[in-house]
Amino acid sequence: MKKISYTLTLLTLVSITLTSCKKFLEREPFGKTGKNTLFETVNGAKLAINGSYNVMLNYYKNEFGMYADVASDNLIRGTSSTVMLPQFNFQSIIGDDAFAVGHIWLNIYEAINNVNNVLNAIPELKTKFPDQTKTLDSLTAQGLVMRALCHFDLSRIYAQPYNYTADASHLGIPVLTKTPSPGELVPRKAMKQTYDQILLDLNNALPLLQQYANHTTPSTISYQAALALLSRVYLYQGDWEKSVANATLVINDNRNHLAVAADYKYVFLVGGNKPESIFELTNSGLSASSTNIYTVFSDTTNASYLISAKAKFLFDDDDIRLTNMFLTPKNGNNKGRLITTKYADGRVSALKPPLIQIIRLSELYLNRAEANWNLKKYPEAAEDLRIISQRAHPTKTITINYGSAADLYKQIADERNRELCFEGHRLFDIVRRKEPLIRGSDCNATVCSLTYPNDKFILPIPGKEAEANKAIIQNPGFN
Repeated sequence: MKKISYTLTLLTLVSITLTSCKKFLEREPFGKTGKNTLFETVNGAKLAINGSYNVMLNYYKNEFGMYADVASDNLIRGTSSTVMLPQFNFQSIIGDDAFAVGHIWLNIYEAINNVNNVLNAIPELKTKFPDQTKTLDSLTAQGLVMRALCHFDLSRIYAQPYNYTADASHLGIPVLTKTPSPGELVPRKAMKQTYDQILLDLNNALPLLQQYANHTTPSTISYQAALALLSRVYLYQGDWEKSVANATLVINDNRNHLAVAADYKYVFLVGGNKPESIFELTNSGLSASSTNIYTVFSDTTNASYLISAKAKFLFDDDDIRLTNMFLTPKNGNNKGRLITTKYADGRVSALKPPLIQIIRLSELYLNRAEANWNLKKYPEAAEDLRIISQRAHPTKTITINYGSAADLYKQIADERNRELCFEGHRLFDIVRRKEPLIRGSDCNATVCSLTYPNDKFILPIPGKEAEANKAIIQNPGFN
């Protein structure tokens, strides 16, 4: 069938989970009866939004969530690793539809399609149920933020960063606000247009979220979560003042504060209301598989990737992030090499992984530090850097000394990696800062360095998509 067909996963109403359709380009988005039944009531729309959180969790716990670290300088390959090996070696191909290249595209567009069907059903529901306007506005706001985050995540994987061209006129991604009609060809938007839609959705969500959805639980999108994501998007865009402004609104909100050093590990391993968590996806009742982030990064015996020497040497010996969030297995294939415990305590088989952090308060301090540095507000940048470093060194008094602006910038970049490593940032940070990728002396990939700019910093558009949708232009360097 020569068309784009973004699969909308049907909700199983009893369990509020979703069944994934694997033949992405060969299926209609939604069975007519299923869609009509689901959106007959406000409760059906609630179930659809809850299901959309699960679809987002699906792509974060799988290849997308691992990509930015697997393809970075933070990891080396374990002895028996096969998961995401083409991405680790920068050997992705357009025919990789059954693995990372195809899965990331499929899974994120599934999430977008789920959300769009909710958003497009809400106006009619408001007419039918005028007394439920507040609830429906809440669902609208959550959906808008989800759609913005999904488009943003796709743009980081399949398109060069916003500042790749001076006016962001290079190719972004297909931007969808509704399910395409059968036979409709959907081209890629320019990166500027891609960001315009991301920012429009986030800013449109803010007034609705402000009315009712303050930060009560980090597993539901809140006003603070939308502000935090705006700070991240503006940082990527290079709008430093807006990145600072949105970060400051979250930092100054008394609902949020950094976890104390003794509680740091619980930010990652315990679900529930934690003031450092701004938005997290909760993995309720789902066990780990051999190919998702819990096992691949955090299983004592079976982790596919280990911490590189370059990443380990970033940390002081008394840094709580080193002592609390890394583990040296005593047996199995990973004996003697560090793994991260941000996704489990090292015993994935014995622990149902509870959550994935999407954005934490510490990132807002680091966003603000980097943005203020770009505004030449060096003392302000140094103070935010100090706050994050001080939390990581509770037995010391931290002072930030820098001999030059460049020295301070490197300290901010290193602190960002120390704090956010293995949370899906590293490669994206390297690329948006227009830096080379330089892996360490223990690199065991086929590619140990890449200069910027580079076609290999992004993935190809999946082959089935390119074949079905003739409006799609393939990324340079892939044929």
